[in-house]
Amino acid sequence: MVTKLKRRYGLLMSICLVVGTVIGSGIFFRNDTIFAAIGGNMWIGIAAWVVSGLITLSLTWALAILATEHDDVDGLIGFAKKLVGERYAYIFGWYMTLIFFPAITGVLAWVSGRFTIELLGLEGVDPFFSAHTYLFALFYLVSIFVMNALTPKLAEKFHISCTFIKVVPLILMGIVGTAVGLTNGTSLANIGTNYVPTASGNVFFIALLATTFAYLGWDTVLAVSKEIINVKRNLPIALVVGMVSVIAIYVAFFVGLFSAAPVEQLTSGAGVMYGFTNIFSEVGGTVLFVFIIISCLGTLNGLIASGGRMFYNLAVRKQGPAQEMLASVDRETLMPANSMILMLVCTGIWMMIFGANLAPELPNFRFDAPSLVPVSFMGLLIPIFVMMIIKEKQLGIFKRLISPLVAILGATFCIFAIFYVQRWAVVHFLIVFVLVTLLGLILNGKLSKK
Repeated sequence: MVTKLKRRYGLLMSICLVVGTVIGSGIFFRNDTIFAAIGGNMWIGIAAWVVSGLITLSLTWALAILATEHDDVDGLIGFAKKLVGERYAYIFGWYMTLIFFPAITGVLAWVSGRFTIELLGLEGVDPFFSAHTYLFALFYLVSIFVMNALTPKLAEKFHISCTFIKVVPLILMGIVGTAVGLTNGTSLANIGTNYVPTASGNVFFIALLATTFAYLGWDTVLAVSKEIINVKRNLPIALVVGMVSVIAIYVAFFVGLFSAAPVEQLTSGAGVMYGFTNIFSEVGGTVLFVFIIISCLGTLNGLIASGGRMFYNLAVRKQGPAQEMLASVDRETLMPANSMILMLVCTGIWMMIFGANLAPELPNFRFDAPSLVPVSFMGLLIPIFVMMIIKEKQLGIFKRLISPLVAILGATFCIFAIFYVQRWAVVHFLIVFVLVTLLGLILNGKLSKK
């Protein structure tokens, strides 16, 4: 029996989908890198958050145009197949399966573990380099994978609850932190500080790359475009209003955090914790920091729910390895358990790679996944935008030419920034990317012959 998805999401729900999936952990832990780069120059930090947000908005707007024109296509992989071709769509899907989802999920698990160590305040335990951080990260990772695999309804309720919780510390810090900082003079003192940034190179590019991770998640709403009421009107509005709201919340939180503690504390690696305890007292700051950890776990849950299905999505398309095993669905939970187990293994590997990047005893190995993975994701979107200009002849000049060109320029600017800031890290990443892509093509080629 063929069924058709019901259009059930109105404008408000569509906006909430954008805001709820974009806001996650990046706004909390990437500010460490920004403060280390800019020192007391608050305006560069604000510019980085705004520019990165506008670039993301240009990408979402161009893809929203495609989604409204082709509401029969599901998500980014569907657009890659329709506009560029089936092989490119497979490469895109393989990248999302082996690199994108497991890498950012592994980073998020580590961040959750790190924040937990900071919350507990264990004496003599460095949250960046201790085994305790990885034990907590692994515990969160396995627990949420098990919850999604065995009790998906509970995972759904957990995600909804976390969506409401995550905005509380952001809004409070944005309003109260800014007010207190202006009153007690911390804001002006930070702006006038002689603190020398620890990061070297173009500080704006460093800050820009640090913000890109925090804007991931907007593609989720494209995957449910078939279920949005009056999609031609509501989807573009939801993306614009949602992304502008996220940019405003991020900038407000950044300014509030900048005003909450001296620059020396903000660049210590535990700047977020210092900021909340300085503004809301030890008890209030601790409670709000718990909210931050819950926010991280909620985003981790969403990534696991989406990423855990990636091997399954390839298998049902008759692509990738072990198709029969990975395409199977548990009869009771209706979840692709085998796909989720394999994704758990890949995520654990990427979490260890990210940890190796932080280890001081490996100075020649640099692989900043929170910067490299999102920017490479933008790079893979560029061929879709190019083919949009070539093929979508039914669109007007603005939709067919200007919108995708702006998206291409924005993505290209981010790619240039990552090359400028992290030269050898980019080389390391490209080697991994090429090897993973070749592996995917070899596996798919052998299966196609069979």
